[in-house]
Amino acid sequence: MISIFRKVKELGYSKTIILIINRLSRYLNRLSRYLFLPQWYIYKLKNLGFSDRTFNNTGCEVELALETKEHFIRTILSQNKGKKFLEIEIGEYPNIKRVNLMQESEIQYTACDFEAVCKSHKKALEIRGIDTTNMKFASNRVGAYCWTLFEMLINKERFDVIYLDGHHTFYVDLPAIFLAHYILIPGGYLLVDDIEWTCNFLKNNLLRSFHDWYFYNRMYDLAEYEIEQQSIPHIKMITEQILVAELGYSKIESYSTPAWWTLQKPITAEL
Repeated sequence: MISIFRKVKELGYSKTIILIINRLSRYLNRLSRYLFLPQWYIYKLKNLGFSDRTFNNTGCEVELALETKEHFIRTILSQNKGKKFLEIEIGEYPNIKRVNLMQESEIQYTACDFEAVCKSHKKALEIRGIDTTNMKFASNRVGAYCWTLFEMLINKERFDVIYLDGHHTFYVDLPAIFLAHYILIPGGYLLVDDIEWTCNFLKNNLLRSFHDWYFYNRMYDLAEYEIEQQSIPHIKMITEQILVAELGYSKIESYSTPAWWTLQKPITAEL
């Protein structure tokens, strides 16, 4: 109880009230999702018998992988003080510890995602008293982030570190990776997540989790890919064949895991 009062005192009464309202709104939104539960059961019936065992990691293994990845991200950022960092797709909630590190390291941060996600992140940071003045939220209201990345290219924006944790599919991330290449400085770092991800992995998660189905079902049209293409890791294929084989990127093993790669652009590469 004492810790709660201390937290209220740190945030201030107005910010505490706003935080409570936002959390209540989030809980109500979660409850409203269950109106779509019958649709999820229909989806499960349509895909009865489907199984994908590409990933059989335990909860502990997944948690360790996430911790390792985050450690690598923060290590790379701490080595690039005062530099420019672009994050393509920023997820549901901001990573507060990483944000604090970026501010301490005076990193110029640009977040790229849907407009609603960017607004949500910005509000969450401001509620916690984090100054977002020097952060840029480059958002797209519809479509995908490729248009936003193309605008960055046209505006001659360049970055020292780019982190791509995007759609993971060929038709979306092939152009995104080419655009990321052109806005990354020579010698810069391209961090690529979910190397082993497949459409079948997503489908398996949609069948197992109502929350995943509700969040991702409208973002993906798996019918765009042939059955055999759904079992291929698109990001790994693009990374190996385009970034490494064609564009000469090198994989930094000491900052990589089987599912998450740190790549360095050739210093001699032309912008």
